[in-house]
Amino acid sequence: METNDKLLKDFFSENKKQIVDNGFTKRVIRKLPEQSDRAWIIWVFAAFGVALTFYIGLQTGLFEQIIFLLKKVPFYYLLAGVFCFPLLGIAGCYLSQNKACRII
Repeated sequence: METNDKLLKDFFSENKKQIVDNGFTKRVIRKLPEQSDRAWIIWVFAAFGVALTFYIGLQTGLFEQIIFLLKKVPFYYLLAGVFCFPLLGIAGCYLSQNKACRII
């Protein structure tokens, strides 16, 4: 399979034809319509999701149950969990900026 791939690459690289552009690409790009910024849609759905979560949490008594469970957890465990958030945030920022490790 690899020899076939190499033969195909060699064949196409030897028989490659360049078409003269004469500025056609630039003219087409200039005539394309401007794309509008639609980032607001993400914030609207995020706000709707947060509001829906709070509503369901209040109606079902979920928040009261979470507070009840957190009262039983030792303080040092909670403190350690809170101190882990900045580390996770820094690791997430590093991974999102690193080109070799793209999540999205």
